[in-house]
Amino acid sequence: MDYSKFVFAIQENNQAIIKEYVPIIISVLIKFLKVRLHASHHDAEDVAQNTIINVTEKIKSNELINPDSVIYYLFTTAKNEYYKFLRSIKEGNYEEMPENFFEEGDQLSNILDKEKHKILAGCLKNLKPNSKAYITYWFDNPRSEAKVVAKHFGISVNNAWTKKHRIISLLKECVEKRLAA
Repeated sequence: MDYSKFVFAIQENNQAIIKEYVPIIISVLIKFLKVRLHASHHDAEDVAQNTIINVTEKIKSNELINPDSVIYYLFTTAKNEYYKFLRSIKEGNYEEMPENFFEEGDQLSNILDKEKHKILAGCLKNLKPNSKAYITYWFDNPRSEAKVVAKHFGISVNNAWTKKHRIISLLKECVEKRLAA
């Protein structure tokens, strides 16, 4: 596909061509981010949209030197936008200084987490075999989309979500009962 037409359409403000190319470019960027950088679908969509906005601004201000290589510029910008997004998640908010500068020990929480994992494992054993296999698949593939899981198990997407949430509710109820005992 000749992506240089996208550059010229932006420069000439040709809305018809822009509307034709934007969904295609966003789709390409989402696939790139998911395959190359292992981004979730939702994050890839956000980053692809930000990328389109940034690159459009660069094109409008005539900062793009070679229109023929715009797709490579889009990929590079998308990659940098995704890394910037990941850094922003890790950094957190440091505008307010904490009143104390020490952290409490986490030994107790680690012991409690181990106990919760044991309880969850026990609750998993109580599930029917097909429910256990289903929820184990979700646990092993947490980034899977519902349509992938639905296809794997030969069910509809709605059934995939419903089944997942019913099993999680059963597990939650079981864990809460055992924690209360």
